[in-house]
Amino acid sequence: MLGRETALAPVTWTSDGWPRVPTGLPSLEVPGPTPGPLPVPGPVDGGGGDVVGLGDDEVDGFDQPALGPQWSTLRRPATSDWLSLTARPSHLRLHGGRSPQSLTGSSLVGRRVTSANGAFEVRMEYRPRSFQHLAGITAYYNTRTWYFLYVTADDEGRAVLRVAGCDRGAPSVDEAGGVSLGEVRRLRLGLDLRGPGLRFRYATDGDWHPVGPLLDATVLSDEHAEVSESGQIRALGFTGAFVGMWAWDLTGGGLPADFEEASWHAAG
Repeated sequence: MLGRETALAPVTWTSDGWPRVPTGLPSLEVPGPTPGPLPVPGPVDGGGGDVVGLGDDEVDGFDQPALGPQWSTLRRPATSDWLSLTARPSHLRLHGGRSPQSLTGSSLVGRRVTSANGAFEVRMEYRPRSFQHLAGITAYYNTRTWYFLYVTADDEGRAVLRVAGCDRGAPSVDEAGGVSLGEVRRLRLGLDLRGPGLRFRYATDGDWHPVGPLLDATVLSDEHAEVSESGQIRALGFTGAFVGMWAWDLTGGGLPADFEEASWHAAG
């Protein structure tokens, strides 16, 4: 699940400022550079995000006007037409985006999974008006493979909490295991990763409750994402998995969800 995020290659620069790698192709082996003096550690300004313990153990209260460097967005920059950290103080507001089948317009903010064991938690406030409004937390690999714990509205317009997943393009929804929320609009959502297993949970008061079945976390891996046909690789997995916040509005109206706080805690 942790992906392969680092590569080394010698680079030369052309006279007009373009980088060049020998042969233009990846190499399995690259001679190491001559070691030099180590840099002196110092503070790093990531440009935003009120983050405590940036790294493998962090809490973000969304108190700054820009996302911190630990956060990534999916195929579009964090612009004010779909994301805001100022519309509501100390909240990340996500306007619902397109479905996961779309390669554009997704409203997802996530951070990479950096430990095989860990917990991700958020506080969320959301008022869905129909079954086409969904918002919650995700364990995400790519467009074709993900898990989603979300709040939506049932056919009677009542808020309900459900778990959905997608495995290599085949979606599924655990409607039988849905939890009716009644008038609750503000709740906590969490997920726990324990090696090959993933479990969602929620809280409307002081106690956490499990929701949905124990899920197979190994599908969120580079190896599972690789697709071969007739012995030929058609798609490679290499990004690693993410956990994060996701909002859909399949009506195109951009109904917002507010996230008050997000935390990631790595475990041994």
